Amino acid sequence: MVSKSNPQRVKQYLISNNYLEVLIFLIISLDNLRERMTLLDKNITGLKEQMDKISKESLSDPQNLTPDNPAANTMFKALHYTELEIIQKINILTELLAIYYHTIRIDVRKLPTCIGRKDFPPKELYKEFEYFNRQSVNDVWANFHYPNVRNFKELCQEQRETLQNILDESAKKILECFKKIYLFQRNFRNVYNKYKHSLSEITGIFGIDINVSIIRSHIFVRHKENDGVKTALIPVSPEEVEYFTEIASCVYRVMLAMIEGAILYIVNEEKDCVPRRVFTTAEKYTEILDKIQSCIMPDFKSKMIVKPPDQKDIGRIGNEIKEKHIYWINGDVLDLNSLLKEGVDISKS
Repeated sequence: MVSKSNPQRVKQYLISNNYLEVLIFLIISLDNLRERMTLLDKNITGLKEQMDKISKESLSDPQNLTPDNPAANTMFKALHYTELEIIQKINILTELLAIYYHTIRIDVRKLPTCIGRKDFPPKELYKEFEYFNRQSVNDVWANFHYPNVRNFKELCQEQRETLQNILDESAKKILECFKKIYLFQRNFRNVYNKYKHSLSEITGIFGIDINVSIIRSHIFVRHKENDGVKTALIPVSPEEVEYFTEIASCVYRVMLAMIEGAILYIVNEEKDCVPRRVFTTAEKYTEILDKIQSCIMPDFKSKMIVKPPDQKDIGRIGNEIKEKHIYWINGDVLDLNSLLKEGVDISKS
């Protein structure tokens, strides 16, 4: 925590209000989210690199890239599956966003155990996607724990007004992101589900504009609806790389800000606090943050130690892993009683 915080007071508040497990889970979630986004970024970068490679080969020798060349078909298949993987990963992130947004909004204490089939069924997932689209700026302001700026007495009136305008602009941009995410999820929902559960995609169809050496190809995904078969035509082009980059960034930034906002709200004892990041480039924001002394802005770090099994169990566990390549522990590795027993330290930095 920063120096103006009281680590022991924060720790006691977390324990007394059943927030300790939640806080640890949220911090772990931040790290997990960053790693998942890194993998998605690699796919998007890979898609662009594959397109560039094919375009350069078409320039060097157009005969290498003809529809009846098996090597060209193989290259386009690899290109198409990279795009399908991107669509899948973005959809997975949108589902995570829906679950976290709903649970943080309704009861954040349930988040660490919201991991079972009955905790968040598909019908609730689709309701949350609809909420993405119908929520208002005021809803975003409340859900992201944006403060009542009048409570920051250390700021002058002009600074409060500036802070209000910055946060209002940020909330509007978050809402715009939610609407873009909603449209992506609605448009690609069936493609994502078909990719997970069937082999209905048709890939490898040759497509390049030789005159300008730009990929112009398509993926086809078959889908049955109302006893009839429809086919989704998904473009593969530089424009799609830009679109997927934009949507992936929206999902990542919104989820990052949401989790960070929940952490700040908890460690500030559910009182007014300012967000760590805002969806605007206002230069005065950092200056205003430095003047606010009535809320804390911690570093989000956690260290978890998992104790090894008893000596008598090591052999049994090793044998099961050797046979099944997985072992199910009969217990929660993030068990609150164990955390309290081992001890929890809240530091100033």
